[in-house]
Amino acid sequence: MTDEPRPSDDSLDDEEDARPSIAPAEVIAELAAGQPLDLGRLRALTEPDRDTLTALLRLWPTVEPARRREVLAAMQQLEEDEAALDFHRVSLTALRDPDPATRMLAVRGLREQDRAEYMRLLAAQLRDDPVPMVRGEIAKALGNYVIGLEFGLLADDDAETLTAALRDAIEDVEETDEVRGNALESLGAWSDESTGEIISDLYEVGNPQLRLAAIRAMGRNAGEGWLDLLIYHFDDEDADMRAAAAEAAGQLLLDEAVDPLVLLATEDKDDDVQVAAIRALGEIGNDEVERILNRWLKERREPHLQDAIRDALTEVHVVTAEMVDGRARRPRFDDEDDLL
Repeated sequence: MTDEPRPSDDSLDDEEDARPSIAPAEVIAELAAGQPLDLGRLRALTEPDRDTLTALLRLWPTVEPARRREVLAAMQQLEEDEAALDFHRVSLTALRDPDPATRMLAVRGLREQDRAEYMRLLAAQLRDDPVPMVRGEIAKALGNYVIGLEFGLLADDDAETLTAALRDAIEDVEETDEVRGNALESLGAWSDESTGEIISDLYEVGNPQLRLAAIRAMGRNAGEGWLDLLIYHFDDEDADMRAAAAEAAGQLLLDEAVDPLVLLATEDKDDDVQVAAIRALGEIGNDEVERILNRWLKERREPHLQDAIRDALTEVHVVTAEMVDGRARRPRFDDEDDLL
């Protein structure tokens, strides 16, 4: 008996290209009929043209809220699995949906966008949306635009719109702590001197939830002056505060944070804190960290720590990998053979 020849990659690609394409109108009709979602067919709605968007806009109000949420959640899962897919225009049509949970999903669908007109829409809705949970989601989403601002990617008037919206949310004492905290974390990525003052103020006078947000904002702010305060909180009674301080210390990318983070990763009794400290070490990623992580990979056999150590080592190698043919070589762990 002879082995059947295996198809080449090119022939597989040709077979995929030969498959019949699915018309967006077919998928919209299936949604209207309430048929079960088929992720493979839902891909047909990626990057919808004007006619497809118009059809979706007409259909959307007739669909039950639970179904609308199901569709948006499925699209976001597809985007996570396949980077080439893009459903953000569908999310945009749902931004003013009457159902708050649907609006939250719509906001999440816009998180990775960088168009200034979307930022302006979100900034306005941060002020106007009647539901705190939606406003909190918007405050998170605006953090991506703050990073763009830090890199000089926003015009002056857009920068003012963005920072004013976040500052207004932070300074509104009638706003919920969650919204204020999310806005503070997002604004933290802006290195303007006023940001440091806002972070310090909320740390000094805020309640525990806002102090926790201030700690996280310190990491996004990436100022070296925050390190001593973050290390001080490695001994905090609250495990969430210790984990947040560890994560923030890693974001500062300072070698001086390595020894305190090593102690936290080895001596803290809380699993989540240990994991946060290990991941923070991966962010710093110097030669000493790589040696420590490789040693821990052999010595520390707790499953949750093994996963964190591997992730941290991958992060180290992503930064330091040698480039071969324009691509980073896959990192190899010292005891990789033992893990297979």
